[in-house]
Amino acid sequence: MMTQLDVALAYLDRCQNEMLRLWETVVRLETPSADPAAVDKLASHLDTYCNALGMETEKFRPEGAGTCLSAWTAERALSPVLLLGHMDTVHPTGSFPGGTWTVKDDGCVYGPGVHDCKGGLVIALYVIRALQYAGYDRRQLKLALASDEETAHTLSKRQVVEYLQTTAKGCGAAFTFESGLPDGGVVTRRKGGGIMKLTVSGIASHAGTAPEKGASAVLEAAKKIVAIHALSDPAHVTYNCGIIHGGTSANVVPDHCEVSVAIRFHTNRDCQEAMEQLRTICDTVETPGTHCTLGPLVGFPAMEETERTAELFAVYRSASEALGLGTPGTVYSAGCSDSAYTTALGIPTLCAVGVLGAGQHSQNEHARLDSLLTQAKRLTAAILALPDSF
Repeated sequence: MMTQLDVALAYLDRCQNEMLRLWETVVRLETPSADPAAVDKLASHLDTYCNALGMETEKFRPEGAGTCLSAWTAERALSPVLLLGHMDTVHPTGSFPGGTWTVKDDGCVYGPGVHDCKGGLVIALYVIRALQYAGYDRRQLKLALASDEETAHTLSKRQVVEYLQTTAKGCGAAFTFESGLPDGGVVTRRKGGGIMKLTVSGIASHAGTAPEKGASAVLEAAKKIVAIHALSDPAHVTYNCGIIHGGTSANVVPDHCEVSVAIRFHTNRDCQEAMEQLRTICDTVETPGTHCTLGPLVGFPAMEETERTAELFAVYRSASEALGLGTPGTVYSAGCSDSAYTTALGIPTLCAVGVLGAGQHSQNEHARLDSLLTQAKRLTAAILALPDSF
């Protein structure tokens, strides 16, 4: 007699061509973060798709960003499983060389978002379909798709973060369909990171006839930049002052200067300590007549491992091995993702379970065509194998 896993895997095998066609469709529907109408169109397409699967759906349209989509199956006795992804991409419409969907002889497909992370959206939908077909009824399956992840949710003024966390609340495990790594490994930890604006104000004066009456905002900013870079510690926090704007003329003592400060941190505690150090630097005046303000940090918190992350990974690894698909490892990534918001709720999360490839955020973005099916099988098997304790 066939097991639920046998039935689900056979179903995925039969659907392989359908999966590829849906992948092509969602990639051709280009969705730059800053084009809410384009994201709306994809959200509506996937909303219809989820309804056809018998799922309840909800769309959320924050001001300034495209529509988010959540969908869910019937409630069950055990805690739900969350499938998390995003619909937006970094590529402006029409900017990808060779067109939006190009299959090459290397077995890969090239296109905007093909790896980050539209292939993952297809995997999520077909994992749900396969589990439904096999009669899976132990857990509710929840799908949550964000609309402005690539901007760290700045377009929606972080309303999307609240929406995602509301959807995720109470889930026993989460899987995030970010770009899969070439070797099939999964991400269990990620650095956090963000950008803030440091603004220095001074006193303008003629640089030739009355320099003593001025207070140079640029000079003070330069001193602060040196102090900030001196804080960098690769084991905890790194800093980069990447953009500087100040002054109006070489003949004028500048009364204004702005510096964009980027930080990357290993833990959220590291971030708190870094912000305290930056505020101290900001409050320390070395050039009389100047003062400084530090804007809010805009970005992602760190994705930290929960008490049960290792246990969840063990389930996923064992499922992959049992299918003969290899032994995936765990990776600590410097890139940020929405997985940080599920781990902040204490939900064990595996990230980067999408299609395998490379080149995301570049015009070489590509993914392996055969990984669509194998990644779907890995995750289907892992969900079926989840212990009741999750």
